[in-house]
Amino acid sequence: MNNMATTYPEEVKRSEKDESISITYLGHSTVLIESKDFRFITDPIFSNRIARFFRRRKVPLDANIEDLPSIDSILISHGHYDHLDTPTLKKFAKDIPIVVSKSLRKIIARLGYSDIRSLSWWEGTKIGKTKIIAVPAFHFAGRPPWLIRNDYQGYIIKGKAVVYFAGDTGLQNDFEEIGKNFEIDLALLPIGAYSPNSFRKYHLSPEDAIRAMILLKAKKMIPIHWGTFGLSFEPMTEPPERLTRITKEYHLEEQVLILKPGAVAEL
Repeated sequence: MNNMATTYPEEVKRSEKDESISITYLGHSTVLIESKDFRFITDPIFSNRIARFFRRRKVPLDANIEDLPSIDSILISHGHYDHLDTPTLKKFAKDIPIVVSKSLRKIIARLGYSDIRSLSWWEGTKIGKTKIIAVPAFHFAGRPPWLIRNDYQGYIIKGKAVVYFAGDTGLQNDFEEIGKNFEIDLALLPIGAYSPNSFRKYHLSPEDAIRAMILLKAKKMIPIHWGTFGLSFEPMTEPPERLTRITKEYHLEEQVLILKPGAVAEL
């Protein structure tokens, strides 16, 4: 899907413009988010398979962890194996601040991380000049033996600009409340794993993502959680195709930017 190698030259990153945000979509829910003040990565999964034995990566990964620039923080949205990938997390420096829900703290501690910021919904922590606030998600727990724990959440990254990383969520989430509390410049919203229709309870379809963007009053949106692993029945190319159609219907072509895995955008 993307044949261009991803590179991370320092002169391109951390723009001197205070309002600039650089987004690298590495695939699935793994996004490198950068500004002059911060460099965060979300739900990093660099493995070829989910949990070593399950779904295989459909698109070759153009980058290794060793290729990444220095990371200021890791944000983990929930405990599913395609979002909390322990083989990947073992490869990062263990003094990097890592933000998780409180129920996932023990798993992260066993990996050797020394700076664990465990949050509940609406709680926050500060990393450098940037504030991270955990916000609600509508999903489900699925990491044994803590199946009944509410380990899922999204994050607001509040610097000069405000970025919302939704993680995994369905449309029943409190998007309107999140939008009332924060003026969101960019929303990273999932658009895959919605087929069969029963999956839509806990995952956004492309149409749901546009509805969520409107409820959030987000200025711009980049879709995530598509084009990397085959987790459901829709074809791999369908989510961005459907999103393109609905974006045109709502005349949001200037607000919605679709990045292929490995692509970079500066906003």
